[in-house]
Amino acid sequence: MLVLALLLGLAFLISVLFAARAGRRAERTDAQGGAGFDLTTCLVPRERISDTGVGKSRFPSLDNPACFTPSDADALTLSPRNKYLVNPDLVIGLHVGDERRAYPLRVLVWHEVINDLVGGVPIAVTYNALSDTAIVFDRRVGDETLTFGVSGLLYNSTLLVYDRRASWRDESLWSPLQQRAITGAAAAGGKTLAVVPSTVMRWQEWRTLHPETLVIKPASEMEEKYQSDPYSMYFGSDLLRFPVDPLPPEGVRGVKSKLTIVRRSDGSVVDCDQEDAACVSQGEPIAHTLWFAWYAVGRAEAAQTE
Repeated sequence: MLVLALLLGLAFLISVLFAARAGRRAERTDAQGGAGFDLTTCLVPRERISDTGVGKSRFPSLDNPACFTPSDADALTLSPRNKYLVNPDLVIGLHVGDERRAYPLRVLVWHEVINDLVGGVPIAVTYNALSDTAIVFDRRVGDETLTFGVSGLLYNSTLLVYDRRASWRDESLWSPLQQRAITGAAAAGGKTLAVVPSTVMRWQEWRTLHPETLVIKPASEMEEKYQSDPYSMYFGSDLLRFPVDPLPPEGVRGVKSKLTIVRRSDGSVVDCDQEDAACVSQGEPIAHTLWFAWYAVGRAEAAQTE
């Protein structure tokens, strides 16, 4: 009888633990929409947040990467037929203080977020191929220095990152292109991001303009992936992989026209076609993106003020 009582007690305890665990899962799914984030506070229409299916942090951010010189980069081959960097490769280039740094897109396409320190400033370099959006921002927000990860979520087919916390309940989603938090405590507090000017150009052009530049080293465990481009066919048409609303009007630009977003000395922001050198020269480039993404963000901000 004693053994039977112990077994029944153990069975009851196990059932309670499983019920509690299931309850926590259900609570988390209800609050987060199954995406691993609490969306109770959400400053954008939830229906425009898409789950890529990749999962939270399945694209691993690259944190505090080692750097080397252009000559070292020239000597590095990822395979007998594939050098790490060749002249036509695109890089995000920036200079902070006395430091110059280059971040190859062939690396960023597999990480999407790089947490780094340049010129004494903690920065996050972000890139998302679906909207071809490259933007760099200061990781200092208020009295905190944040570290960001890849959420696996998109807003209007643009990247959403999250601030890493001890508990998922304390994490917030941030839109680099909107330069603000859109969910969580940071959104409730109206937290925003300060953009660090950057440019996207060919590696040969960047290193010629900035011979003292450093370039990040590739993560050795990812070298095989760096040799491929999963988005090579994406830019061959105007088809989008995830919903975007609103779409830009037809006849103004192609849906995937490439833009450089420029901040002028008076603080105004203009969007320039990347080939329009005169327009781009009117101020500091602060982002690079596609027309559909910039239009959707602009319309969303306009709707907020109406």
